[in-house]
Parts: sequence; structure tokens; C-alpha cells
Amino acid sequence: MKQQQLLELYDNYSDNAFRLAMSFLGNIADSEDIVQNVYTKLIEKSPHISRGCEKSYILTMTANMCRNHLKSAANRLNSSYEELANDDLTSGFNMEEQSMFAAINRLPDTYRTALYLHYYEGYSFKEIAKMLHLSVSAVSMRISRGRDQLKEFLKEE
Repeated sequence: MKQQQLLELYDNYSDNAFRLAMSFLGNIADSEDIVQNVYTKLIEKSPHISRGCEKSYILTMTANMCRNHLKSAANRLNSSYEELANDDLTSGFNMEEQSMFAAINRLPDTYRTALYLHYYEGYSFKEIAKMLHLSVSAVSMRISRGRDQLKEFLKEE
């Protein structure tokens, strides 16, 4: 992969990859590491990525690396969502957005990730199913249950 192509991929999709990693991991440092690892793999392997599929390819790599990270024994010992309360993440949000951010982060990661990919990245259920290695009905159920839990959390507030 040429350096110019890699720089374009980074400029275009690194923020998306970071946000997806945050939805999986809930940790800024780990999410940054995952994004760095994704682009390092692209440099090392230099895969052929079909035109128009770059974003999906990178987000699939990100999701797979996040899953691997979550399975690692070292991560199980020290994962937490304390960083999500960090003012740096919510400093540009108004009160309603901060409330929504807090409610979304209370969701289990399975629901949070599916909701993020559908509503923030605009992927269809079928595309999400392919990325997360799930059935379309499983994605539909996760999004439905996630929305229901989100409604409950927001009613509490």
C-alpha cells in the first residue's frame, strides 16, 4: 500500500475507528492503541482493499482487534469506564448530549456497539452483521433491546 493511500485512509477513517473502539472498550488509551494497531497492520500486510469498501474494511479490522483485546487476560484485570467521566470527552456537549452520552455508556457493550454502528456510522443491519460476525436477526435484536434500555435509562433521569 502506498504511503499516500495510507495517509488518506488515516485522515478519512481514523476518527471512525477510534469511536468504534471506544464503543467496544470504553477506554481512551486502549482505543488509541487499537487504532494505531489497525494502521500498523495495514502498513505491514499491505492488503488490497476494494474501492468504496475502505471504511467497512477498517471498521471490521477495528472490531476484530477490539474483540481480541477484550479476550486478553491482561485486559480483564483492569478494564473500567472511569475514563468516560473525563471532562475532555464531554466538554463540548450540552446538558442533553451529556445525559445521552452517559445513558449510552451504561448500555452493555453488545448493544452499545450495534447502536453506534447503526445510528452514528449509518450501517445497515446486514452490514453490521457481517462486521460483527452475527446474524442479521441478532443485530436487529441487539439494536431493539439497546433502544429499549436506553429509553429506560433516559426516563430515570
